[in-house]
Amino acid sequence: MITGLHHIAIIVSSEESLAFYRLLGFQETFRKKRKYDTAVLMDGYGLQLEVFIDPSHPAHGEQEPIGLRHFALMVQKLEAEIERLKEAGVEVGPVMNDWTGVRFCFVKDFEAV
Repeated sequence: MITGLHHIAIIVSSEESLAFYRLLGFQETFRKKRKYDTAVLMDGYGLQLEVFIDPSHPAHGEQEPIGLRHFALMVQKLEAEIERLKEAGVEVGPVMNDWTGVRFCFVKDFEAV
């Protein structure tokens, strides 16, 4: 029986990419350097990210790959959070409504900019 989400795995190409997840409020809790990459666990808001730093990993192609498309975080004040992220240099998309009318926007991590 599934009891909840354990973690979300993300591949990035450099250590600098972790700054984006720190900006979102995640804190590093574990790090393991391996021959081919570095695995970093980051916790925040009851969620865990498993970030793999791999400078040799191929970038996304033009077509979206099968697998993780995005992950969503809830905020109390959407406009305030948008301004905070923009001030930090994050690319923020337009505010939209989801299938059920909830307002949201997409942001791109530093790898995707």
